[in-house]
Amino acid sequence: MFHIIINPETASGHGIQAWKDLKPIVDSTGMDYKLYVSTEKNDFGKIISKLTSRLSGSDHADIIIIGGDGSMNEAVNAIKDFRRTRIAFISKGSGNDLSRALCDGMSKEELVKTIADGKIKRSVDIGVMESGDQKRLFNISSGIGFDADTCEKANRMKLKRLLNRIHHGRLVYVLTAIALIIKNRTFLCRITFDGSTERVYEKCLFAVIMNTAYEGGGFRFCPEAVNTDGKLDLCVSDNISSLRFFTLFPKAYNGKHIGKRGISTERAEKIRIRTDEPVFIHTDGEVSFKTDDVTISLHEEKLNLLM
Repeated sequence: MFHIIINPETASGHGIQAWKDLKPIVDSTGMDYKLYVSTEKNDFGKIISKLTSRLSGSDHADIIIIGGDGSMNEAVNAIKDFRRTRIAFISKGSGNDLSRALCDGMSKEELVKTIADGKIKRSVDIGVMESGDQKRLFNISSGIGFDADTCEKANRMKLKRLLNRIHHGRLVYVLTAIALIIKNRTFLCRITFDGSTERVYEKCLFAVIMNTAYEGGGFRFCPEAVNTDGKLDLCVSDNISSLRFFTLFPKAYNGKHIGKRGISTERAEKIRIRTDEPVFIHTDGEVSFKTDDVTISLHEEKLNLLM
């Protein structure tokens, strides 16, 4: 039995239509499934928590999520038993960064047929962000500074929903990013890698930790990041003027900013970041608070994928 969960708000409120388009493909496989629609009272977290909380022995939960990157972030934070949970993701959001990492190039027909056999295809790393009593898991990335500020401001803009409707949601992030580049707000940041090596960045614009290669609608701040190597990839921008960042920012879409002056990269299993003032932090583009001390690491469990 597959449990298919739909986010009706994905694709700018066209989640139900997305399911109607997919249903003939799903039905053609002969898949046995139960359908759930996420609501304000019974959201992704509650549905998945219930499905994965009472598994034992050879029991397992096969869950198919139809939604965006935010839906998958809710999902991974709600799973109660990672070893007995198998997830599939059919992206219908605006960013589609996780989809690029997991099934880039696959048609919907190929993806559904791959999922339908109910076999685990791979197990991938899950990131963990911890700050004080706050803890969030993530699939794609976590970051402070510029990219977190961009997410926080873009997610509050009414323009985002309008542009999503015409399939140009990425433009909100670009416009917000340009405004923040002009401000060029920097901070002092100390980063410790695997509990030993420490580096100080006196005029840090952002520090982003990637579990996969894409974030922000296709930008590749850490183009070599993969979620199967047991490592996290870090990209730091330090001591860069607004004018220079304007020239570097577009290059990040193809990963060609790597190696340029003011851009540093590292790879580690555990990364601690301390700043001289509280700054926003995001996990998979979701922003909820500011911090001046955060540790990013890998979860002890992996995410089992049916795709």
